[in-house]
Amino acid sequence: MNSILLQPEINELDRLNEFIINELSKEDFQVTLIVEEIFVNIVHYSNTEFIIVNIEYEKPRLTIEFIDNGFEFNPLLKEQHGPPYGVDETQLGGAGIYLTREMADEIDYHYESNENHLIIIKNVE
Repeated sequence: MNSILLQPEINELDRLNEFIINELSKEDFQVTLIVEEIFVNIVHYSNTEFIIVNIEYEKPRLTIEFIDNGFEFNPLLKEQHGPPYGVDETQLGGAGIYLTREMADEIDYHYESNENHLIIIKNVE
């Protein structure tokens, strides 16, 4: 498993994407979208001091773990909204979690030693 330590700043997203592409040896649109949604949510809402991302790739299974010491938040307990059918139905918040749930093959969360651990598993061709 390889790891990267990131500051909770949006400009770190480029470093994170490079890290993941290097591990996969290619870019995967769904993985990029999942990573961006989760990372941006952590940066904007968690009040964390750091973000650690662990990655393990054994074809075809990609495991990405996000660790932060921000507010305890289990995204799996967030009420799940379906996709909006038009601009009038769009709700603020929750779209990133919805997209992640739809694209990931497995998601797990636990809170341990004052840290959030979000584990996302995605089969990548």
